[in-house]
Amino acid sequence: MFSAAAIVSRRHVLAAIGALATWYRVPAGLRAEGVADFTPEGLRTLHARAGGYEGAAPGPLLRLKHGAELRLRLVNELPDATAIHWHGVRIENPMDGGLMPAAVAPGASFDYRFQPPDAGTFWYHAPWRGSPASSGPARSQHLHGVLIVEEAEPPDIDREHVLLFDDWPVAAEGKPLFQIRANGLAAPDLPVKTNERLRLRLVNAASARVLSVRIDRHVATVMAIDGQPAQPFRARDSRVTLAPGNTADLFVDAGLEPGAVAPILLGSAGEETVLARLAYESGPPSRPAPRPPAAALQENPLPARLDLVHAVKVDLPTDRLASKAPHALPALFRAKRGRTVVLGLVNRQEAPCAAHVHGHVFRLLDRLDDGWKPFWLATVLVDAGQTARIAFRADIAGKWLIECVAIDRPDSVTAGWFEVA
Repeated sequence: MFSAAAIVSRRHVLAAIGALATWYRVPAGLRAEGVADFTPEGLRTLHARAGGYEGAAPGPLLRLKHGAELRLRLVNELPDATAIHWHGVRIENPMDGGLMPAAVAPGASFDYRFQPPDAGTFWYHAPWRGSPASSGPARSQHLHGVLIVEEAEPPDIDREHVLLFDDWPVAAEGKPLFQIRANGLAAPDLPVKTNERLRLRLVNAASARVLSVRIDRHVATVMAIDGQPAQPFRARDSRVTLAPGNTADLFVDAGLEPGAVAPILLGSAGEETVLARLAYESGPPSRPAPRPPAAALQENPLPARLDLVHAVKVDLPTDRLASKAPHALPALFRAKRGRTVVLGLVNRQEAPCAAHVHGHVFRLLDRLDDGWKPFWLATVLVDAGQTARIAFRADIAGKWLIECVAIDRPDSVTAGWFEVA
């Protein structure tokens, strides 16, 4: 979705319970429980087990209201150390699960308590192998799930569906093959009624795959990217492209007749496979006519401007990042809290890479550094031989990872770190 070389406009981007986190019952295979386990202190427990969190993949959908505190105890039942990284969440450093905190040893636990500052669609996962907070295979065990922080003023929609996309091994002759599935299922049906407005929350949890997702016979309006609201715009050909780690919120108006079925497709023209289906219920429409155009989602507390003139400016060749023990290397750079950082991500490799900055969201700068794209990102795709320039306000103190994964090379994750003081 966010190739620095390909982005020209917003349209082109998408072309190329109270205070506790709760279970939420949703269709199509996302983990849902009627009874939750809580500690005497009121923390929801989450067990890291073989096969995923709570032994299922994806893990439980965690949902809370904006302004509420997420209170969760991770219990490690794996043979390796682990942690949780809250992908896309601007979070206090000790809760990030990157360089901090220390890894949760087998049989141990750690309490995560924080108030997400932003409403939106996020996800959580075990850190990548090689991180000081993980000594295991992380994503290969499907240790991930979705975190939804609801807006204080809910948008005017009729229904929502959450789709987490991931690689799953399939039977093959002589070589391993993987198939992208939605919520761990092959082509689940998503119920809808005529003239309803759907909110689709899409998460690319695949380890190293860029996903091109198209909704057949519907108009998809992009409402948020990586959890941050965007000025609503139509996705060209109703297609969005998600780099590893990206999320997107779409509004889709259901305009087909009762009983109709429309596929949600993966791939490019002529080579598409069905990920899921919009399955229209029988009976009369939900309302006589479609809804009017959607209003933008409520903004999150992010700066309206970034001071590029007085910014800390750093060029970072991605091949300088380490595949093992990045915490043992010197800091890539340091910045005073509140200072703008302009970071040039220089990809000198032969494959595109998806770069993710922990604890911060950033603007993608224009080619001449004279402005930025009208959306925020947590992960950006940097094409081979290209440089992506990003800018963010270093406003959360601590030591933060920058990770990069080469596309179609899931074992190629590298990282370094920077400090905000």
